[in-house]
Amino acid sequence: MALVRLLPLFLLGLAACAPRVLPPEARLQGAELQGLATQPSPALLLGLRVAFQNPNPFPLPLATLGTRLRVGEVTVPLELTLPPGSTEAVLPVRLTPQGALATAQALLSREGVEVALEGRTLGQDLTFFRTRLAFPLEPPRVRRAGVNLFLENPNPYPLRAEGRLVLLGQSLAVRLELPALGEGRLQVVGFRPGLEGGGGRLELDLEVPGFFRQRLVLPL
Repeated sequence: MALVRLLPLFLLGLAACAPRVLPPEARLQGAELQGLATQPSPALLLGLRVAFQNPNPFPLPLATLGTRLRVGEVTVPLELTLPPGSTEAVLPVRLTPQGALATAQALLSREGVEVALEGRTLGQDLTFFRTRLAFPLEPPRVRRAGVNLFLENPNPYPLRAEGRLVLLGQSLAVRLELPALGEGRLQVVGFRPGLEGGGGRLELDLEVPGFFRQRLVLPL
């Protein structure tokens, strides 16, 4: 019976000796759009480079703090385990039209989207960082080479371009699939020799397939 009475005191002593877990620190070092996946369905791929500092002398699983990365309406639980001291990690986020269309559209606009790394410990909410990210669509650049027109896509995701070329009173249909960070030759329906010498403009609808559509006018 004496041993039974001493057992709670023994357990309390062990608890008092257990190391206190200190919350880590995290800083957003950078972010990049890594491209557009097409399989199994369209998805914008975002990578966030985060620097962590674990002040504990033991590995710390972030899941124990309920750590989650929030990008607009998307929440990604973190299963990362931090070693003691400093470390960096790239946190991937996959944005699909089905689950994150509004977030993806905001990310591709000048307004951007809110990004935060959050958690919870001892009944307290933790916010490691909160900021806004924006990757607004950069307009393609036009390059002329004789009768040929080329578009250069400076964005890290492919674009679909469709519209018309207005040149010397002519209105000609154009269409083009632009690779990410690449160039493509415009296919002009009805183009005739002799039209290549004048000024004009391109009136295009640019589309990030599945996500975003924007109309713009490019002078030649």
